[in-house]
Amino acid sequence: MKKIRFAVIIFILSLLLFSCNVKNDKELISGIFEGDGQSLMGPIKVRVVIEKSEIKNIDVLEYADTPGYSDTVFEFLPKKIVEKNSTNVDIVAGASLTSKALLEAVDDALKKADLYIEKE
Repeated sequence: MKKIRFAVIIFILSLLLFSCNVKNDKELISGIFEGDGQSLMGPIKVRVVIEKSEIKNIDVLEYADTPGYSDTVFEFLPKKIVEKNSTNVDIVAGASLTSKALLEAVDDALKKADLYIEKE
C-alpha cells in the first residue's frame, strides 16, 4: 500500500514539474522581428532582437525623416527601450512625431513576436 501511495505521489509531482517547464518554455520568446511605423515624412522600419522575452537591440533600418532632427531620436529611444524592456519611455522633445513613429514601429515588431509588454 505504501508503495502505491509513493508511486502516485511521484507521478503527480512529475506531472506538476513537467507542466511548469512546458509553460515557462512557451512564454520565452527569442528571435529577430521587424516592425513598421508611420511618421510625418514617411515610414520608419526597425529590427528588434529579442532574447528570452527581453528586448536586446533595436536597429533603425529605414526612415524618411529629416536627418539632424531625427538622429537624436534614433540614438536615444532605442537605448531607453532596451534599458526598460518597454516602449513606455519619454519621447524626444522637438521630435515627437518621429519618436512616436519609432515607438509604433517597435510595438509592431513586438506584436509580430507575440510579445506584449504592458505599458504603465
